[in-house]
Amino acid sequence: MIPFKGKLRVRHLEIVLIVAELGNLSKAAAQLNTTQSGLSRAIAEIEELVGARLFERTSKGTTCTPLGMAMCRHARQLLVDFRRAEIELAAVSRGDEGSLTVGCFSMFAGWPIAPAARRFQAKYPRVMLTIEVGSHEQLIEQLDAGAIDVLISRYSAAVNPQIYRSIALVHDAVILACSNRHPLVDQPQSTLEDYVRYPWITALPGSRIRGELERSLIHDGFSVPDMVGALSPEFSMEMLQGGHYLWLMPGSVAAIRQARGELTMLPVLPPVQRSPLSAIWRRDRPSTRPVRAFSSVLAQAIRADRDILQRQQYEVF
Repeated sequence: MIPFKGKLRVRHLEIVLIVAELGNLSKAAAQLNTTQSGLSRAIAEIEELVGARLFERTSKGTTCTPLGMAMCRHARQLLVDFRRAEIELAAVSRGDEGSLTVGCFSMFAGWPIAPAARRFQAKYPRVMLTIEVGSHEQLIEQLDAGAIDVLISRYSAAVNPQIYRSIALVHDAVILACSNRHPLVDQPQSTLEDYVRYPWITALPGSRIRGELERSLIHDGFSVPDMVGALSPEFSMEMLQGGHYLWLMPGSVAAIRQARGELTMLPVLPPVQRSPLSAIWRRDRPSTRPVRAFSSVLAQAIRADRDILQRQQYEVF
């Protein structure tokens, strides 16, 4: 392999990733604003630099070789580092004290992340704060790649403690909620058997929680209800208000929304294991001052609603 320090450019990294993602030279050329012949020449140039084929061309499209897959992993990391450097330098040039990117599992994006962000900005106005909202699986990948500094999500058994550090914030249950006008509100003695007669809004198909839920229901002899996979609180609230849906959601978030009069928590818990809401970061990247500061104000935001949470017997750390 030819040493490519000083020869491999950012454009080369972008080309490798886009071709790998699309698997089609014509589509990749259009996205890169070049011609297909120009893209082919660029790929040949990159392959000459690394000394081997990165892609296999077949009648079905373009696929990565093992070396190509390795190149993609490094390209993603390098591009993330470039982007973070741009953000950091832009912040410092404005007189800020750096930046902080927080990944947040979407169910916690309203409460407690929003009040925590307000507290953080009031206390640290010169740190540029960015909130990335998504699924746990997506955000773990971003945390591993260095695209986010800290992840606010469930610390489940799937999170390897040898790789990640964490601070537990609140330990609650996964619950079912409904609109205040739902027929189940007038049935205080309703059971899980009653619940599965209605459609549910749940985690996405293929996710850990969705799989655990479906397996547990079948194991316990219940029918699996009709399910809509969604991670948007706004969508879920609209579905609740416009129909007889039940919403699978974190109990702490539901308790806050119930205290505001937005929904009703149902008493019987779905068969999903508890795991604490936590601040999570990688052990190989020591927590920075902004990470520790955001974790602290997030804990303060949660403790501000301690009375509401403790009425549901949720442990606040």
